[in-house]
Parts: sequence; structure tokens; C-alpha cells
Amino acid sequence: MDLVKLWIEHLLYPLMERKNGNKIRAYIKKLQETQSLPKEELHKLQTEKLAALLKCCKESVPAYAGIELLDDPWETLKSIPPLQKKEFQKNGERYLNSAFPKEKRIPNTTGGSTGEPTRFFMDRVDVEHYEAARWRGLSWWGITPGSRSILVWGNPLELNANQQKSYRRKEKYLKNRMFIPAYELSPTRVREYVKLIDTYRPEYLYGYSSSLYALASMMKEAGAFPKRKLKAVLSTSETLHPYQKELIEEVFSCAVINEYGARDAGILAYACPKGHLHITAENAILELVDPKTYEPVAPGESGLILVTDLNNFAQPRLRYILGDMATASELTSCECGVTLPMLTRVDGREDDMLVRADGTLIHGHAISHLTRKRNAIAKFKIVQTDRDHADLVVLMKEENAAEYEAFVADVREMLAGVEVSAKLVDDIPPEKSGKTRYAIRAFPLQ
Repeated sequence: MDLVKLWIEHLLYPLMERKNGNKIRAYIKKLQETQSLPKEELHKLQTEKLAALLKCCKESVPAYAGIELLDDPWETLKSIPPLQKKEFQKNGERYLNSAFPKEKRIPNTTGGSTGEPTRFFMDRVDVEHYEAARWRGLSWWGITPGSRSILVWGNPLELNANQQKSYRRKEKYLKNRMFIPAYELSPTRVREYVKLIDTYRPEYLYGYSSSLYALASMMKEAGAFPKRKLKAVLSTSETLHPYQKELIEEVFSCAVINEYGARDAGILAYACPKGHLHITAENAILELVDPKTYEPVAPGESGLILVTDLNNFAQPRLRYILGDMATASELTSCECGVTLPMLTRVDGREDDMLVRADGTLIHGHAISHLTRKRNAIAKFKIVQTDRDHADLVVLMKEENAAEYEAFVADVREMLAGVEVSAKLVDDIPPEKSGKTRYAIRAFPLQ
């Protein structure tokens, strides 16, 4: 019996509700009700929430004071130019709701792993809807707010030793979870990781896709596999590639759940047991558009994601360019019974896309695929600094000049017309957060 789980779900949550007015469980219940609405009713729900948000923006948000409120809220939304992240970073105060009490604003900051951190404000309703969306998605897999977990994640580096101990105690007894530090995974400690999983007995693992894949690779290489049967492994914060999903499922003998979200946008989609990514349509409007023209793309085509958070009235952002690419599903229904719209996949960061000399866009995934036939290659990272130049670094599992040279030649062929400088390195470390980025375009498309 997991006593911490019982404490969280039957004592801590009710106490938070009575003392602080926490409504996460109520929001979970509501989302579980709306997840099976007929499409017309879901559209009506979105329309009502969008109309209220647009009215607030027109009346109380300086950046949106000039918008014209049309009879159709969706037409009003389409008339508003997409919001660039750099514009928001530069003029964030113009997006504050002047009618919203300052003392109720909740500050937050993105990790900044893709550049300058974005600082923004949320409100309590928004935060609790984010949490509710996560637990609604996990409920499809039999996982609840008190379920024990291990996070393959980045611990806060800024804390001293005593603060780290206090932090870990709070995580263990208030959230029922422990950590395997994502930024210092080591093959020499792989049996420690296996022992932790078997002795702590989590219901699920949660982490960056690259870190979970690295952990699974180390375990397979060492022939050390957990005996603990997990309900699932949950991948978040990065694109989950098919080859990663396949290996993680093989090593842990369970399903891999894909969670799509961002700190500055919330939980945007969750994979159901049938493998489809259902959009959290009650909380946000997602538009998929061409990254150059911002015109809508059809289902089945990859598009840049624009997010309109329907619950953030502290600092609204309409049609916010999150920086990710995704493909909407061509399916109109899912066998799981959830009627929420679906994504086929999240394709990665918009600036993961590199550019050939002729203007053709090449996604970093394509270069990743080149490594599948080069067994001696452990990692790579390519940064396209401008339209004419890119820097490629390669880490080898073993010395193999022929495979290295062939891989570099393949990359240069794929990026026709771009000068690619290449070199071997001894290490390609992840970001401080533990995330890994292997393809970066360091300049805008427009």
C-alpha cells in the first residue's frame, strides 16, 4: 500500500481545497466530462470562452486595445496578427490586463533552453487548469495525482546542499516522486538507476524524451533492466521520435505516453491509449499555419503552432507563436471515445528546420535519420548560423573515419548550397535543463 499516495489524494488535496480554495480536482472532473462532448458543443464552449477573452483584451489589455470585435469571435481572432515571442519579451507589460489585481498575478519564466527566457504572468485559474489537463490525460492510463513517479529531470542547480535535501523531501512527501538527474546520466551508475526503480516502485517514469532514451540505451547496453512493472513512461518537453519510443518501450516493457505542452502555454495535447494526441481544446485554441505566410495548413500537413490560452486573463496572448511545428490528424474520431481534436504528431521546434540555398526547408529530423545507418555515430549537433553556413559537431561511439566522413558528406548533400564545417568532439552536453537539441537554425525565416 502506498501511504504517500493515500495522504496526497485523501488528505493533502482536500486540505488544499478547504484552506486555499484549490480547484484542481474540480477542474479534472469537468475536463473528464467535456472530453466526450459532441463536436458542436465543444465548439460552442470554445466560442464562449474566446468571446470573453477577446472582450477582456479589447477593454483592459493595451496591446489589444485596437482590435475590432466582430460578431464572430473566430473571425476577430483571425484578424489579429500572430504574436512573435521576441515582441512579447520586449513589450510584455503591454499585454498585462490592467483590470486584473496585481497581487493575484503569478510570475513564471520559461527555461530559456532555446534562447532568452520568456517572463510572463499567469493567474490561479490558468495554473490549475494546466494541472487538471495533465491529470485528465494521465487518467486515461490509470494514473492519478498521488501516483508514485520517478522524474528523469533537471534538479534546480541554484540550490545549496541543504536546500537540495529540503527540496527532495518536499517532492517525495508532497508529490510522491524522486529524481534521476537528467543532466548527469552516467553509464557507470546505470545499476543504481535500476535499483532505484525496483525499490522505490513508481507507477510511472516522467522525463525529457532524449533523457528517457539515453537512460533506456544505457540499460540495454549494460543488460540491466528494471523488474518493476510500470503503468507507462511519460515523455514531455521534447519531440518524441519513433526510434526513441520503440527503445523505451522495449526496455521498460510498457507504453510510452507523449505529453505535449510548454511552460508558457500549458498542457496542449495528450496521447490516449490508442496512440492519438488529443488537443486540450477546452483550455486553448491551437492553429496550425505555414511558417512563412501564417496561412492555415490542411490536416496532414506540418504547420507552425499558434496558441491562444483561453484561461489566462492576467496577461493574455492571442495567437502566440510558441515556436513548435505539428501536424493535425486527418482522422475525425478516435476509438478511445474522446472527441477532442487530434494531432498526428508534434514535429519539433520551428527553428529545428534548416534552410537550403534554394530556400527549401529541411527539418533536423531528416539529419537525425542519417545517423540510423551510421552505427559508429553516438551524437551530433548542427547549428545553421546563416543561410550560407552551418557548423556540425559529431561524437563517435568508436573511431571510424569512414563513417564520420560519409555522415558529413550526407549532411552536406542534404543541405545543398550551404557551407557545412564539421569536426569531431569528445562530448556534446545537453542544456542545463537536461534537454537536448541537435538541430538549430540561428536566424529567422522571415
